[in-house]
Amino acid sequence: MGNVAIVLKIMPEDMAGFEKLKSDVAATLHPYKMAEEPVAFGIVAIMATFIVEDGEGASSSLEEKASAIPNASGVETVSVDRI
Repeated sequence: MGNVAIVLKIMPEDMAGFEKLKSDVAATLHPYKMAEEPVAFGIVAIMATFIVEDGEGASSSLEEKASAIPNASGVETVSVDRI
């Protein structure tokens, strides 16, 4: 088995706690890379990339962990690519 790159889109509950959410995502999930993506009306999503071993349930596990972070209102897997 190889590795896969999983990209999660993490939406904040509100922008007032966005910086805290970013630091919590970094501290809790340890992403390979993080970026900000404007959504609409001043709302910005976190695009977090993870490099993990290819295996069943890897993206679901990351989604569950990200959803448990305070101020994260929505989490979705944007892509899963073999590397």
